[in-house]
This record gives sequence, structure tokens and C-alpha cells, in this order.
Amino acid sequence: MILAAGRFGPDLKQQIAQGREPRLDVFRLAEALEADVLDFNDVERSSHPLVRLTARTAGKSAAVATLGFLARERYDSYFTTGEDIGLPLAALLKVARARPSHTMIAHTLFPAKKTAFFRLGHVGSHIDRLLVYSTSEERFATQKLGLPSETVQRIAYHADDQFFRPDSRAVEPDLVCAAGQLLRDYDCLVNAVRGVNVRVQIAAGSPWIDAGLNPTSELPPNVTWGKLNRYDLRELYARSAFCVVPIRQNHYQTGIATILEMMSMGKCVVASKTHGQTDTIVDGETGIYVPPGDPRALRAAIERLLERPEEAARMGQAARHYIEAKAGLDLFVNRLVDTIKTGHAAHQRR
Repeated sequence: MILAAGRFGPDLKQQIAQGREPRLDVFRLAEALEADVLDFNDVERSSHPLVRLTARTAGKSAAVATLGFLARERYDSYFTTGEDIGLPLAALLKVARARPSHTMIAHTLFPAKKTAFFRLGHVGSHIDRLLVYSTSEERFATQKLGLPSETVQRIAYHADDQFFRPDSRAVEPDLVCAAGQLLRDYDCLVNAVRGVNVRVQIAAGSPWIDAGLNPTSELPPNVTWGKLNRYDLRELYARSAFCVVPIRQNHYQTGIATILEMMSMGKCVVASKTHGQTDTIVDGETGIYVPPGDPRALRAAIERLLERPEEAARMGQAARHYIEAKAGLDLFVNRLVDTIKTGHAAHQRR
């Protein structure tokens, strides 16, 4: 069973089939494993009093974990798409007689409310494989949380390299784009391009975050702002000379999905090198890292690429090669399938 945060219903499948949305790992993984999927839609349809209570008091992700736990007798393996579901599920499994294997993706374990699950709840015993996306998360899991190194695996995140791919649209040499929402430092970007001879379009938003994001101050005339759907965002990527992902300092690999989408489009990406964002871009080869919260460094990188379009194009091509070799969707799903099966086999040997 796959327990997923979000809504993965027939409408989304139809949009993917029509080419309006990228393919999703949840659907691909469910096909590969012949697995059932529970998500927020199932929580809202449920009449079980425990599920409804959990949704009201702890949120929909915890309610998905509860739904999965209630079905534990029918399944021999769980895959949870994030710690928001996986940690509550692991806690519930500690009191169950049925012991399905459990593979969990962890986006970030640094917050105290998450470390408490391990240090106080000792849920690590009910996570057979923990998948992380960054070196900082891998070290934290093994060195700070004390999880066995053989159960923690760092894997590359992914982009749908079929949906996000270079096309024949003409590049506008004075256009730069930025995208995403979580922990974005768009104030830094705006300050960096103030007075620079460049057009910057900020697509502030996320398909996973309902609340909008608005500018904190008046924008200069060379900056525009607005949320785009994935289809229109792809078109913006294609037209842009290169892309920027400014991130506030944090330990989470914030911005990874956006960065990989841009790289998959064959674009050079200028990104903030935070504590967590260290494992994707090779500085000067597939993109450029700049210090977080440093508008002067960001401005210098932007002006450098505007003056040297051939350098931006070279790094963009290398970025696309990286996606094809290491971070495409199908590669990611194949790795998940192997890891889930390996974790399940180890679980059965206990």
C-alpha cells in the first residue's frame, strides 16, 4: 500500500494523459508494484470516527496514516511518501500485532517535533528503509538520530524528463525566471535585479501549497509576479535564458523539485547553497551556487550569465544530461521499487 500526501484522483490522471501535467511518481510506483493508494481524498470520504477525529486534531497526513493502519491486516508492505505520514504510521505500528514492512521518504527530520518520534517514541524500529534526498539529512538520521546506516539510503530526487524537456521555442535572452514557494527568498532576488537590464518573471506558488505568496514590497518595473500551472510554467522555463531559485537558509533540500524541473528543461540554474541544498548542482558545470541571502552575489551571477549566454547554454545542456543519467522519473521509480523490495526482504528475515 502507498500512503500519499495529496490528491491523486482520476482528474489528475486525465490531465497527465492530456499532457497538461507531468507524470507523477505515485502513479508510476503504484503501477510498478500493483499497489493500492490512499490519499487525502480517501480521508475525506472516510466515515470512520478515528480517521475523522485524527483529521480534525492532527491533520490529513496523520489521518492517511490512520487509514493505512486500519487496513494493516490486508497488506504486507507500506510505502509512505513523507514523514508527515510515515512517522505517525510507524508509531501506530508499534502497538500492532500485524507487522508489514515500511519504507518511508523523509524530506526533513531536523524539526524537534519530528525528532521526538525517534528519541521519545523509538519509531525507528518500524521503519525498514528511510530514504533521504540530501547528505545533511543522511548524516542527521545516522549520527544524530542513531538509525542504522544500512536502513538509511540517500537517493536523487527526480523530474519528469518527458514532460520537462527542451523544445524548439526561441529563448528570450533578457528573460530570467524564478519559481516555487517554500522558503523562497524573493526579496533577495528582487534586490539583486533592481536596475539590471533584465526581465525577471517570478512564478511564486506550489501545486502542494494552497495558500498564495505575495510580494512583500512594491516590485521594480523589470520584475513581474504571478502563480502559474505546470503547463504554463514549462513554457516559461522554455523561453527563459536561465533560471534562479533563491532560498532562505535551512537544513531541508528546499527547492529541489523546481531546480530539477528547470535542469530537465536544459536550463542553467542559479540557486542558493543552503545547508540542505548541496547535492544536485555541480557549481560551474550544471549550474551556479550562490550564498543564501546575498543579493550582491546573486546579482553578480545573473550579470555573468547575461553577459555570457554561451556559458548558460553549456551548463544547461550539462544539466539536462544529469537529469537523463541520474534524476529522471523512471530511474527514480525503479530505485524505489528496488529499495521497497530490499527492505521488505530484510523485514521478513527478522
